[in-house]
Amino acid sequence: MAHSRSTLHRRCVMPDAEEDLRYPADLAPSLAAALHSEGFPNGDRAALKRMGISGRTPLAYWRFLLRRVPERWQGDRYRLGWRTLICALALQHQSPQDGHRPLGRALAELGFSEARLEGLLAAEARVLATLMLRAARRIAAQRVRCDWRDFAQLLFAFNDDSRERINERIARDFYHISTIKPTAA
Repeated sequence: MAHSRSTLHRRCVMPDAEEDLRYPADLAPSLAAALHSEGFPNGDRAALKRMGISGRTPLAYWRFLLRRVPERWQGDRYRLGWRTLICALALQHQSPQDGHRPLGRALAELGFSEARLEGLLAAEARVLATLMLRAARRIAAQRVRCDWRDFAQLLFAFNDDSRERINERIARDFYHISTIKPTAA
C-alpha cells in the first residue's frame, strides 16, 4: 500500500490530536515525553543539551523539530522559542512533565530568588531565552518535575496580553508556595 511521504511522516511522528493543539505550548508535554522515551537516541539528546540559544544548530534539532512540531509553528517567529524549549527539555531527567506542578511553584520549591524571578518575567527575546535555560538547568540539577507548558507559554507569548497572563500565573504560583515555605536568595 503506497503512502504519500507527508501522510506517512505525519502518521509516524506528529501528536495524535494535532488538530486539538491550539498553541505551541500545548506541545510541551509530548515533546518532553518524546525526548525522554527509551527509543530516543542518546547522541541526539546529548547534542540537544549542548545546543544553547545561539551557535551551530545540530542536525538532531532539525530532525526533532520537523518531525514533532506542526508546520504552522515552524516559522522564524517561533525559532528561538523552540530552540530554547527543546534544549531545556533535553537537559531534564526522565519524565520531566508534571501537569500538577506549575513552573512558578517549582521555582519557589527550588529556592529561586525574587530578584531572579523578576528578571525572568521582565526579560524578552534572547535575554529571556538565556534566563529560561538557566532556570531549566537549575530545575534539572534538582531533578524537579514541572508543567513545561508554563515554560513554553512564556517563550511563545508574542503579545502584551498573553505575556502578562503567563507572568501573572507564574508569579501567583511562585508566591503561593513562597508564603508556605521561605525561599533562599
